[in-house]
Amino acid sequence: MFLYIKFFGNKLWYFMASTVVSLPCTFGLSWQRWIALEKCHFNVRQNLIIFILVHFRRCRTIVQDQIPTFVGRTGKSVRNFLHQNIFRSRHNHLHVMPDSDRASDPKNGCMLLKCLATFIILVFINTKIIAQDTLTTDYLLDKIETQQLKRNNYFLDGIFPSYINASRNFKTKKKDNTIFFNTLIVYVLKANYDKFSSEQKVTCDSIIARSTRASKYFKNKTRNTYNFWRTDTATKFHYSWWLPIFKGNSSLPDDMDDTVLGLLMNDENKDSAEALHQLMQAYINLKPPLKTTYKVYKNDSAYSTWFGKKFPVVFDVSVMCNVLSFVQQTNLQWTKADSASLTYIIKTIQRNDIENHPAFVSPYYGNTSIILYHLARLMSIKPINALEAIKPQLITIAQQRLQSTENTFEKMILSSALIQWNQQPQQLNISINDFRNIEQNDLPFFIGNIPSYFKQPWKEDFINLRLLMYNHYCPAWNDCLLLEYLLLSRNSKVKIQK
Repeated sequence: MFLYIKFFGNKLWYFMASTVVSLPCTFGLSWQRWIALEKCHFNVRQNLIIFILVHFRRCRTIVQDQIPTFVGRTGKSVRNFLHQNIFRSRHNHLHVMPDSDRASDPKNGCMLLKCLATFIILVFINTKIIAQDTLTTDYLLDKIETQQLKRNNYFLDGIFPSYINASRNFKTKKKDNTIFFNTLIVYVLKANYDKFSSEQKVTCDSIIARSTRASKYFKNKTRNTYNFWRTDTATKFHYSWWLPIFKGNSSLPDDMDDTVLGLLMNDENKDSAEALHQLMQAYINLKPPLKTTYKVYKNDSAYSTWFGKKFPVVFDVSVMCNVLSFVQQTNLQWTKADSASLTYIIKTIQRNDIENHPAFVSPYYGNTSIILYHLARLMSIKPINALEAIKPQLITIAQQRLQSTENTFEKMILSSALIQWNQQPQQLNISINDFRNIEQNDLPFFIGNIPSYFKQPWKEDFINLRLLMYNHYCPAWNDCLLLEYLLLSRNSKVKIQK
């Protein structure tokens, strides 16, 4: 890592000291081991401290790159030493001393270097490597926050980096600014908030606060709904600009998913939730028969995914699960549209469409395991009798897929679903490569599905051929799903198999 120290004085320009530290933990998860330091064990994690910026005529200390810190409930003496002498913060952020104290005093920089050097010497003298690697909630929570703090000319402040690819493999070439993954991550953090330690809650609060601030760029200007993409500026259609219906600066209408998750993220009051719920009643299948679904569903008065008046009504079982989760969490009175949506969900299960045609009944998620994850999350809020009656069928489907899939990311999602159904799936054994593959897995959690609003039979044909379907990837969200699995399974750590 490199430490840059910048001072400003009468005739003092810039002073830069570079220190390269060859600590094993600096180079990746394979070196993340338990360290015995004066009989206290620590779990080494990587942090990225990058938000302190250099300003003219100001003295700033900037640490750019990954630097190791100690976390955990043990080893408080060393941790306090670091906080008092280097970070002076409880939450991995540098504390900037007032300009009057620091601006013209080079001794501050020397002291910082001395403290860092002392810390490095202590590590090298007292380090004892223990043979087993672990993956902890602390590490994952820190990794999630690190991705939110990364500075990039493309991504908005507070937005988790995400990417789009037409083929089903993870790539970072095409970046995407969306609030969607922020809402998902915040949902998980809030749902499991009581399971975090006091220090971890500080991290969660910081992530949530940044996400809330970023959400203003995606909010409708005239109503309390949210869009997948920015609304504060003209945005070109992100997938296929040449499509006739999306020429020029066009974008999709606001959607139910981002709206209900956005309101839950921002802790809207009961009146706002009721007003939104009332607005949603106008965006259902009002003109049956619906031509974008199978005949058995064409007369269902369930919610559409979209708020657009001129946009086709599109059913998605996972979106409806999110909508009903919003209704359940905010204790709203159920409407006919809520009941119709529940009926649609149950029929897709009873007809085995969630297994045989997942990309048709859930076009924006498109995978049976991800549908099961949404169902389990909905059912975990409070019981819904109609879903409880078919829970054994859902458990059987999840267990079968858990046995058949070789994808560790999918196994993790299914395990989380089963745990929420009060099952006890076998604990996952995650290799170092598995962790890397979870974070950058080729299985997309969300799909931009243009054929979803085509009429039948064109819709099914395009979906089966995977034409005009765009896969969205977010490493931070995948990390969050792994964090959720650890919390649900009541494990503070997962063994990393070599």
